[in-house]
Amino acid sequence: MKTIDEVKVRFLDNVSGYLMTIHRDDGLYRHVQFSRPGTNCYRFDLITWPGYLCVTGDVGCWTFSRIADMFEFFACNFDRGINPGYWAEKLQAGAGSSYQKLCFEWDHDAFMTALREWHENWLDEGQNEHGKELAEDSIGVIEMNSEDAHSAWRALEDADLPGIDIYDFAGHIFETYTTHYLWICHAIVWGIQRYNASKQSAQAEVTNDQP
Repeated sequence: MKTIDEVKVRFLDNVSGYLMTIHRDDGLYRHVQFSRPGTNCYRFDLITWPGYLCVTGDVGCWTFSRIADMFEFFACNFDRGINPGYWAEKLQAGAGSSYQKLCFEWDHDAFMTALREWHENWLDEGQNEHGKELAEDSIGVIEMNSEDAHSAWRALEDADLPGIDIYDFAGHIFETYTTHYLWICHAIVWGIQRYNASKQSAQAEVTNDQP
């Protein structure tokens, strides 16, 4: 699991030396490519048409929909960060899928943190040494068998930990954003900011050239 800032650092390293190529710039119809000369590694394209923005290239295919001009929808300062929760709801996942499957993954660390917090609270209630050892052994087994949500809940159920209500525990959400999805969010904002900067620079040159 990586945080938003960690993925941002990785993204900036991935796109170091990138050049922007505008293949189409016709109102709401745009095709802007970002890549490093001589390689397609981590190359990405931002393509828009009315109501949609598609990120494609060497990073998969991600299509979002919200307003007519999706560059306007995503336009924000790269330094201020991204809004992955809200943006995920605008992802067009396609038939038989959902944006949750594309944007989120199992958060093993959060699950184990919650389980250990329960364990500490349980110990505070005053348990005998035998009960403590059994609980600690069970938590160790759960940790080794919780690589995804299904296996985690199965391990928790099989452990039969004393004092824990599995159904109440299951009410927690142990998910985090996927690294891939966060990378895409950073790419969109970073790319749009460079596109807008180039447009402003071109407009300034035209203004300066006028008599």
